[in-house]
Amino acid sequence: MQLAIGMHHITEENLQFARQIGVTDIVAASPAGLAVEGPFYDYERLAQLRMRIEEAGLRLAAIQNIPTTWYDKIRYNLPGREEQLDNYCRTVENVGRAGIPILHYNFHAVKVWRTSRHTPGRGGALFTSYDHALMEDAPLVGPKAIGEEELWANLECLIRRIMPVAEAYGVKMALHPDDPPVSPIAGAACLFRDIASFQRVLDMVPSPSNGLLFCQGCFAEMYGQGVFDAIRHFGRQGKVFYVHFRNIKGRMPAFREAFIDEGDIDMLEAMRVWKEVGFDGPMIPDHYPHIIGDSPEAHRAQAHAIGYMKALMQAVGALD
Repeated sequence: MQLAIGMHHITEENLQFARQIGVTDIVAASPAGLAVEGPFYDYERLAQLRMRIEEAGLRLAAIQNIPTTWYDKIRYNLPGREEQLDNYCRTVENVGRAGIPILHYNFHAVKVWRTSRHTPGRGGALFTSYDHALMEDAPLVGPKAIGEEELWANLECLIRRIMPVAEAYGVKMALHPDDPPVSPIAGAACLFRDIASFQRVLDMVPSPSNGLLFCQGCFAEMYGQGVFDAIRHFGRQGKVFYVHFRNIKGRMPAFREAFIDEGDIDMLEAMRVWKEVGFDGPMIPDHYPHIIGDSPEAHRAQAHAIGYMKALMQAVGALD
């Protein structure tokens, strides 16, 4: 496995920090400055980013996210969809040309939802949390209400356009779950809330480029201790391209995030299962708590999570 960290501000200081805490790989998370001529990632900027990271003694494992305004018309089948599809394909092509192996994407009709971002936890650290009872009557947020079959049709349009490009340029497209995994919210369907929905996507366009960003926190929100079965289901197919290694307390319809070492999921057992299925891609911590005295980029919380993950990888003999 590749011990990785998500990084939005890819500065020399942050790259040095990553090296100091033992990380080998970087996931560029919602990176700024990669678009030049329009709403798509530019090849030259991507290549320069990869070279900067490699010059720092690290690897660029993945790009995480593209701006939601670049594919909103695809999600809702609005005028301008064809232009967005063309630009999406340009992004995928340029990621591959730049030698970056993975592109994360999602198809949230609206966004990731939380009902609180200041829920107190261990030692007074602050976490995000979600209680569906507070969202059952949420007003419409998107441009229109959208149901499941309409959203599935819009997703299929995207998948059938981008997968041949991804395959041609050697890019693994890693699809993230809806968070929270419940539907609908605020007038919009949420598709990716169980094993069956992800399997439907994999079967829709069979391709070596079609796979998952397995957010362990999201699957724990879905299944609790059944998360291990979900890992085995997709891991044995070789369809997990990278992992968000996150722990939570509770499960739907209400949960809160937790320190990686104190949630409901046995993370040592999770790491054993990841090794069992032969996962060898990048794994990053996810959704850091707010710790006293921390930096705006959560360096203390990052160091805690990475140290714990590295110890687990070493314990099961899975460190790259």
